[in-house]
Amino acid sequence: MMRLALMLFLAMTVAAQAQSAAPGTPASAGNLPAGFYPKSPCTKPGPPDFGRKPDQRNFKAVEAYNEKIRVYNKAMEAFNPCIQDYATRANHDIREIQAAVAAANPN
Repeated sequence: MMRLALMLFLAMTVAAQAQSAAPGTPASAGNLPAGFYPKSPCTKPGPPDFGRKPDQRNFKAVEAYNEKIRVYNKAMEAFNPCIQDYATRANHDIREIQAAVAAANPN
């Protein structure tokens, strides 16, 4: 509820600023300032760079190659639930904003 109140306050503040802008000044595309929404805290692993697959007879090279894969997989295992949680929370915020707009709409 506090988050919704903050979002509505921000929306009203920006709307008030847009209304007080000089005539001919282009209005913002939305009600909220750019960058208002928090970025994802999740660290996305870069594209995997395992190098060339080593010769199967070179045990050390195979182990080093497999370790790169394990490290990448572990990073993805941490990223996936993090980004899913972020998306779930963002969708909740979207529904709250939609509800606030619907409540404000006289139709």
